[in-house]
Amino acid sequence: MSRTFNYGVYGVGRIGKVHAAIVREQGHRIVAIGDDAHDAVVVAQEELNARDVRTFNDPTEMARALVGEIDAMIIASHTRDHARHTLPFVKAQIPVYLEKPLTDDLREAFEFVETIGRDPHQLQIGLQRRYDPALLYTKTLLESGVIGEIREIRSVLRDQFPPPPTYRSRGLIIDMGIHVADEAIFFLGEFPNQVWASVHQTKGYNSPIDEGGDTAFVSFTTPSNVVGRLDLSRTHSSGYNNETYIIGTRGTIHTGRFAGYPGPIHVEIWQADGTKHPASKTFEMSYLQGSYPEFLPRFNIAYRRAHQQFREDVESGAPFAVTQNEVLDAQVFVEAAYRSAQQNGARYHLQRFDDLQEYKAACIANGLLSATSTK
Repeated sequence: MSRTFNYGVYGVGRIGKVHAAIVREQGHRIVAIGDDAHDAVVVAQEELNARDVRTFNDPTEMARALVGEIDAMIIASHTRDHARHTLPFVKAQIPVYLEKPLTDDLREAFEFVETIGRDPHQLQIGLQRRYDPALLYTKTLLESGVIGEIREIRSVLRDQFPPPPTYRSRGLIIDMGIHVADEAIFFLGEFPNQVWASVHQTKGYNSPIDEGGDTAFVSFTTPSNVVGRLDLSRTHSSGYNNETYIIGTRGTIHTGRFAGYPGPIHVEIWQADGTKHPASKTFEMSYLQGSYPEFLPRFNIAYRRAHQQFREDVESGAPFAVTQNEVLDAQVFVEAAYRSAQQNGARYHLQRFDDLQEYKAACIANGLLSATSTK
């Protein structure tokens, strides 16, 4: 068994408390918590039964105070604050588990990566789908060639309820879409070359925050001529829904078709003759007690595996699997989709480069960034 980790957590809203509870249940200690909002810290102390831990309202002060006292940091503050809250801990060489994305502003995301570099040993991004057993099995099936070459992918993410009043968002394409944008890149092994999108208001939806719409459709193509779509909504009235269709030249994989919530997670392989392949498999969600965020039964195991892998990589010195580099790609993808939706579906062309300055220049040339900072 690995050693017990001492954690700090900054940002103790809904997802921050989920992360803190998971690592404690895995046998590790929360020794400090922080948030820009003092009231959030007080509430988290009560809900996490952490009245005796050290508390902070400033990440720079927290990083300075905790050097040598903690093994890792969880950052789960509002999206717009992620880069600003994370940087002091990276500079202090404290490993960070950072909730997606880097920030809600693409220029700031590039500037953050420019500041910390491409080193994959500094922070792991909380894109938990890359640790989900059903989705990992799907990736293995794709790599086996069971459905031939991929022609089309459709990734679906639908919430049942609006986000809580404390949520801050540039829109569901940015905040929800990044999960399935990363999922599509992960499955396809390539980056989109063209993106277009639309956002809509549907019937009977009432939310405490304005995200510009409750439903969005993002279409894209890739250099190898895969056609893709991301379906996003806050309005799936029968329960949280995350599913993926992948159509190949010799068959189709359908992962996570809605089958009740919580319920089974089917990975179904349909062959060219219309029959189900024997390698099809079923996984189960977590059946949780008490109150919990609506996404947790579906991804509880993935979150736990992500945290376990994070600690193993910290101990071994291995590079993290999902870093600032991977999430930057997903951010470029959703930024293009967001801008397209604001411009009635205008098509955006994308290019990806390993060299950060070339990558940034391509984003400027393709209309995703201005040539000069507006700050």
